[in-house]
Amino acid sequence: MIAASVGVGTGLDAYKAGAEACAQVLSGLPEGKANILLVFGSVSFDQDKLLEGICETSPETLIAGCSSAGEISSEGFSTENSVVILGIASDKVQFWGGVGNHILWNARQAGEECANVLEYNSHGYITSALLFLDIISGNGDQTLLGALDRFGNNFPTYGAAAGDDLLFFQTFQYLQSKVYSGSVVGVGMSGEYKAAGVARHGFLPIGISRVVTRAEGTTLYELDGKPASSIYEDYFGEEHLSELHEGLLTSLAVSYPLGVFMKDSNDVVLRNPIFVDQKGAMTFTASIPVGAEIRLMISDVERELETAELVAKEVLAKLEGRKPKAVLIINSVARKKMLGLHADEDIQVIQRILGRDVPIAGFYSYAQIGGKLGGEVPFHNGSLLVWALAE
Repeated sequence: MIAASVGVGTGLDAYKAGAEACAQVLSGLPEGKANILLVFGSVSFDQDKLLEGICETSPETLIAGCSSAGEISSEGFSTENSVVILGIASDKVQFWGGVGNHILWNARQAGEECANVLEYNSHGYITSALLFLDIISGNGDQTLLGALDRFGNNFPTYGAAAGDDLLFFQTFQYLQSKVYSGSVVGVGMSGEYKAAGVARHGFLPIGISRVVTRAEGTTLYELDGKPASSIYEDYFGEEHLSELHEGLLTSLAVSYPLGVFMKDSNDVVLRNPIFVDQKGAMTFTASIPVGAEIRLMISDVERELETAELVAKEVLAKLEGRKPKAVLIINSVARKKMLGLHADEDIQVIQRILGRDVPIAGFYSYAQIGGKLGGEVPFHNGSLLVWALAE
């Protein structure tokens, strides 16, 4: 048996919002108990008080999650300044928690540490994992690679980078009663269940291709020997280049991300520049390797809604006729900005396909983890990830 329920908390009192959302969840579960609570909360809350309210309402439950850049649920679709909790109860599935710290110092080691803890706690029996990580303090794809060093490249791994309401200052990760930052929190699963996840973007390439000639860490300095931001200047004209310097994750960067073409495949991973300096260097949430082929990418509302339908249908096909018992939607904050007033439609499309009665929770993230590109688990920007759990 797998049962799930969703709760939403709002208001100025963080403790009360967490407690009320948790109480909603428990009221929808058999015997009022959950095996795990997946928590996604706005940074507008006092993070410690938020978790305190949840922990005291359900003291013996595994709690994991992160801060967000907007919350998603079947109770209120796309919201802000709220906390959303997905509770799951099962006598067939076991859940395990773990954390890896100090992404700033060594991102890859933090990912490996988290995976090691999950395997140790489960005695090596986990068969899939969810990861929620910080990308403000370190390299997101290196954190993922560290976890996969332990799990293996083909291990079913999904998740996302935490958000902070587009401040790009500090994100938070949750495990039990503790709030972390600069860390990766993982949930391992074992037992009898069927899980399926699909991650896709709806962007197409435009303009000419460029090659990365200088990059370091998460900063891209040069394309074809020219300042990295020249890819925008050459396409849109110098008068539009100033738009890239107007703030973090600007509209131009949202509407026209960079596409990194994967070697030996036709797959493209998106990268949204979150900061551009006056010399044209662009900072991302993950590295872009020297020698990579780069193109500008473009999409629109209609295509993004079509992508949501495609992703939901692929998840349903992967479940092989099983009805989803719980669904996680991890959506790119860039898609949220692009969709604008259509953001709720995005969620409604998924709900219509997977079932209007299926508990749905999730959040808008700075990056997404999951799917298969070039035989590896990719680290995305600008993508929609839908993950479903079934019996």
